[in-house]
Amino acid sequence: MTYELRGDVALLTLDRPERYNAVTQAVCDDLVTGLETAGTEARAAVITGAGKAFCSGADLSDLMGEYETGGPDLDRVIGERFNPMVEALLDAPVPTVAAVNGAAAGAGMGIALACDLRVLAEESFLLSAFIGLALTPDTGSTWLLPHHVGLARALELTFSNRRMTAAEARDLGLTRDVVPASEVVARALEVAAGLADGPTQAYVATRRLLIGATHRDPLSALAEERAQQGELGTSPAHLEGMQAFLDKRDPNFRNV
Repeated sequence: MTYELRGDVALLTLDRPERYNAVTQAVCDDLVTGLETAGTEARAAVITGAGKAFCSGADLSDLMGEYETGGPDLDRVIGERFNPMVEALLDAPVPTVAAVNGAAAGAGMGIALACDLRVLAEESFLLSAFIGLALTPDTGSTWLLPHHVGLARALELTFSNRRMTAAEARDLGLTRDVVPASEVVARALEVAAGLADGPTQAYVATRRLLIGATHRDPLSALAEERAQQGELGTSPAHLEGMQAFLDKRDPNFRNV
């Protein structure tokens, strides 16, 4: 993976184009580390893939020998590789935007869904792919997909093993932006730069609240909202936002 700082935006690029950016242990580790670094020097992050694909899923080539002795220990592989990566995305210290420049299949779909926002190339698609291998979805997809598109659509997409086109993703609300492939990273950086102008701490807290609300009862959600607002109410960013409101000007969150 490569890491670049574009102003206040960290650009993380899965960089195995010859393997369509298939995920290895090193890729997972690099993504976790990249997000941690972004939290120290950036205000937003874009994740994309080099070449024609966003991410084709897991690269299990190092496990092929285990198929000759009864099959690989996927419980271990998921615990070591994919779950830490998804956890890092869901708890990222900055808002994240997936620039889906091509196929996002298997684990690649999970990565795209775990980002806060998505920009899709016109030719890109999302594909579960697991059922064709007699496996269940992983990389967070069993939670992320139904929460994004609903249970019925999630079942249909995974059972049929069909591609979700960029146009369908837009219709389902997974993205607002579908652009030519040559523009997908630039558009994602533009979206991320807009987020970088905002209150990072509030973005992260909002993500936490919205994800948590999917399994909390209403009274617990009220209590969690109260706790988060109590913390943010004295933050420099909130005080700047309120002063800007009173002054009838745009807030400047970059310097707080």
